[in-house]
Amino acid sequence: MSLQSCGNYLIKSRALLCRTLVALQLCLGLTSWSQSAAAVQHVIHISIDGLRGDLLEANINASPLDHPNFIRFVNEGATTFNARTDYTNTRTVPNHTTMLTGRPVDQPNGAPSTIHHGYTSNAIPPPSVTLHNAGNPSVSYVASAFDVAHDNGLSTALYATKNVFSIFLQSYAAETGAPDITGSDDGRDKIDVHLISPTMHATFLSDLTANEYNYAFVHYFHPDGVGHNSGWESEAWNDIVELMDDYVGEIFDVVETNANLVDDTIVILTADHGGKGMGHGTASDPENYTIPLLVWGPGVAPGADLYALNPTTRLDPGAGRPSYGTAGQPIRNGDTANLALQILGLGPVEGSTINANQDLFVASAFAADFDADQIVDFRDLRIWEEGYSRDFGATKADGDSDGDGSVSGLDLLVWQREHGLSLVATMTSVPEPHSTRALLIAIAYPFTMRRRPR
Repeated sequence: MSLQSCGNYLIKSRALLCRTLVALQLCLGLTSWSQSAAAVQHVIHISIDGLRGDLLEANINASPLDHPNFIRFVNEGATTFNARTDYTNTRTVPNHTTMLTGRPVDQPNGAPSTIHHGYTSNAIPPPSVTLHNAGNPSVSYVASAFDVAHDNGLSTALYATKNVFSIFLQSYAAETGAPDITGSDDGRDKIDVHLISPTMHATFLSDLTANEYNYAFVHYFHPDGVGHNSGWESEAWNDIVELMDDYVGEIFDVVETNANLVDDTIVILTADHGGKGMGHGTASDPENYTIPLLVWGPGVAPGADLYALNPTTRLDPGAGRPSYGTAGQPIRNGDTANLALQILGLGPVEGSTINANQDLFVASAFAADFDADQIVDFRDLRIWEEGYSRDFGATKADGDSDGDGSVSGLDLLVWQREHGLSLVATMTSVPEPHSTRALLIAIAYPFTMRRRPR
């Protein structure tokens, strides 16, 4: 056999082995490909009314011992203190409606008339008023995170400290909620348990222990009340934030001492607005639109900045106030409805536009996420296949998962181990049997031994 023929034979054999290994991986991956499991079974979605982001960060930095539970978010979770409210509105009820529906308050410039929720009242609603009949007239029903969780058979709860939150009870009751057409009929009442009381905290803790809600939305009014009475930069405001830290710590305690909640609960914390002086009505003031967004729980990237985790989908606005039409959107409180649902393994709220792609991620990237879309799937496998046998200067974008500058069968084994995972679904790998893994290693071994000449 000539030298050229021998070379052609080796090239063809190598290509055949590569295709065989890829085909084997495709077959073995079918079970995990078809699954879409949740990261956890429980989400506690907290809004602390009037919790201004830059002040909270300054207080934590100045007095960390007085804020041990906010520090836990920073050290153990993914956070930003520079998130944004709705673009046109920095008031309580409109922003909470945005948090629950994933819709802007008002119609963004150039957007269709069906995009926004349109509910701008900040008063206690009359009994007949709902988001559907008093919001955007172009939308007959304004769906929420409660709808999606409830209609998928999960338990839901609303605990709030302001009577204005009755708008949500009136909008998602047995007479006003949409019919459940997802799976079995769980009824039209989308909120299973609710309590509106300024002193609801202790009851929420005991109820959470007993009921282990899948999705609970929890609201605390305290920094807003003190801000209106004493000012947002007052000592009284600082003191009430320390009380909020205590409340958060008590929620952590319930989660970590309950066998069904521990390691199966993610906490999302944000705010409806900040404040300046004794008010927060001017949407263009940085003090009013700067809020935190903090995420803690299993699988969440520890000590991470949320903007750093989402470089392709979110842009830190600095002190700016980007509109909804601006390229490079900031992280917003409106992201949290669809984030909560994504964590629960559910799709977005119907009609939502904020984080409707569910592309705000809270966990560290995977080694085999070669296309950096926060999901390890067959698109990454194709990148590995195209880059296979490159053995000098290869990067992660070429299919190099172990950082050794080459793309080999060992990188494929990493893909196989992580296949089916997304940044929130970090607990859903489908391991192969030991014998199968051994076979993969045996097939991959020849690839690692033969290198292209440099």
